Amino acid sequence: MNKQVTIDPAELAAFCAAELSGKLAQDVQTLAIGEHSSVADYFVIATATSEPHLQALSGYLERQVREKYGARVHSGSGDSASGWVLLDFITVIVHVMTADMRARYSLETLWGGARPSGTETR
Repeated sequence: MNKQVTIDPAELAAFCAAELSGKLAQDVQTLAIGEHSSVADYFVIATATSEPHLQALSGYLERQVREKYGARVHSGSGDSASGWVLLDFITVIVHVMTADMRARYSLETLWGGARPSGTETR
């Protein structure tokens, strides 16, 4: 029987943001969306500088979360060729996007009522 591990969503979001920043993702933002949506507690949004960078960031983050927390991506979608990879850790959803995709969809403005969690990086 597998033991269910509970991960604090704020801790996981901060970890994801820090790991992405450490691998040179740009404009990493963490939004607390829990008050506005039942989808997740946090969004982490980051910009990759190229398609290979996007692929490297998403793969790296998936491995780091699995190593530190024993958690796997619940679902993922997109690929580096699409310019947008989504990693769903249930309470935290990570969006890694190219600059063009991030500008086009502007997730931060769609969730305008969500407050930044204080883990933003530039």
